[in-house]
Amino acid sequence: MFIGHYGLGYVVKKKAPELPLWLLFASVQLLDLVAFTFVLFGIEKASYNPSDNPFFRNQLDLPFSHSLLGAIIISLIVFIIFWIKDKKRWAWILGLCVLSHWFIDLIVHINDLPILFGKYKVGLGLWNFPYLTYAIEILFVLIGWLLVRKRNVFSYVLLFLMIASFSGMIFSDEPEIMKHNDYLRTSVVLISNGLFILLAYLSDRKLKNE
Repeated sequence: MFIGHYGLGYVVKKKAPELPLWLLFASVQLLDLVAFTFVLFGIEKASYNPSDNPFFRNQLDLPFSHSLLGAIIISLIVFIIFWIKDKKRWAWILGLCVLSHWFIDLIVHINDLPILFGKYKVGLGLWNFPYLTYAIEILFVLIGWLLVRKRNVFSYVLLFLMIASFSGMIFSDEPEIMKHNDYLRTSVVLISNGLFILLAYLSDRKLKNE
């Protein structure tokens, strides 16, 4: 799943308003941030795959960041960091947000999510129905965004960019320069997610100062 993870971040923000939205966004998307950082360093792989289904245009080999065991380890690290900082409620919430990424991905991925570092791959395959998947992700984000009633210019820009970038991925083909440059494709993904988290931070900050 792509922007759908951010929908969960919004929902959790509604239930736990004391947590910064940017931190929730970073948590629900942390596995992807780790994955594409690993791709940049050659530890994992995500290459262009020609396909009529836009969700299959990434040939993924993510044995560490997207294995269930890897997700548990990363979520435990986040949990321990905030537990040590004496933010025990935050530790539980953020740790579970990190882990949620794997289980949400399980719904959409085909059999490419490993249980143990590259072994025993699973996936329920919702990506086989691309337009249904697209509709579910958009709906999830919109519902979450509407639940968080306090809004400002940054929250509107954030929503627009998430939907626009995701729609562009679904309904348009990648430029040729990106198809053949894994480094560039990966950098764009990281920058996009970083921008979403930054806008969430700016939205939080503006609301706090009002």
